[in-house]
Amino acid sequence: MIKPSSFFQSVFLLSTLLIWGGVQAQMLGEYSGARQQQMLRGRQNNNNNNGPDKSAFNIVNGRVFTPGLGIILAPQPFTPMGGDFLHIAIDVSGDGKLPVPPRSIADSLTQVFNFTLFLTSNDMQKNFTISNITTTTPPFANIMNQEPGSTVKHINFEWPDCLVGDGKEDIGTTARGDYNISIHQNFRLDGNDFYSIFNLPISVTNSISQFPGASQLLTKPPPGPLNGANGGRVNCDSISNPLMNITALIASVSNPPGQPIQDIPIQTSQRSNGGQVGGNGKANPNGNSNTNSGGDIGETANGAQGVKSMDGRFMYAAVVAGVAMLGTSFTWP
Repeated sequence: MIKPSSFFQSVFLLSTLLIWGGVQAQMLGEYSGARQQQMLRGRQNNNNNNGPDKSAFNIVNGRVFTPGLGIILAPQPFTPMGGDFLHIAIDVSGDGKLPVPPRSIADSLTQVFNFTLFLTSNDMQKNFTISNITTTTPPFANIMNQEPGSTVKHINFEWPDCLVGDGKEDIGTTARGDYNISIHQNFRLDGNDFYSIFNLPISVTNSISQFPGASQLLTKPPPGPLNGANGGRVNCDSISNPLMNITALIASVSNPPGQPIQDIPIQTSQRSNGGQVGGNGKANPNGNSNTNSGGDIGETANGAQGVKSMDGRFMYAAVVAGVAMLGTSFTWP
């Protein structure tokens, strides 16, 4: 017969392993506040209708919230992927609360510094660069500078050649299988700087042909990278990086004390670049408020360039003087 203390110890150990497995699928590291972690778990829904377990994710109306300011709109967790390229869509505006280029994004309280993305697989020991801000050509360009004015940024990553297949190939002959879209966010939240890593699991199992279709040339931003020699898929080695172990990755993150937007309200600095130029002027010392839009251009009472009004009495005097001058210049019949 099992002693109660041993039984409860086993249950606790099993529960701990399950929670760690779920959290690892969503984000690396933990939120620094225990209360926020409890709030996050309270929102999670385990009713997945026999589909993949998405309980480790905070999904609201199909939007996947991350430990950073980005909200993933596509793809959804555990989606089987293939086709010409991998399409990713991220809301980078903190759910519409932050400006995006060409407007200035600089803010002493809250702002996005950058996003970098990788396609990683522990099973396959692969780490491919999706976007790393090394060129001005998508997808390696800074995604914040793409699609000016749009709060949603799209990344179209051309599958490399080692992921080509149709599901009929022998296991181990390609690098196809389970992957994570690893989203790294460097950002400031309410005056403090953070760095987070969020892993979105997908499976590269749908058909991927050796040469992408010509129709993708109309896609914006353009998919890439492409093989410069034949326009096909690049060699996997050309975009490969060393695969960091989980301990090193967790040590590299600095997560906020809770989920931004939902747990932590986003604060931004008050903008003052608008409104009246200069201070108020002085009242008319003569107490006459009669003004009109005519007159010569000079300085207003506060020093700004403006139009001086012409008082009605001065206008009458000017008319009389003009008539007098005409009288001395012409002979009347």
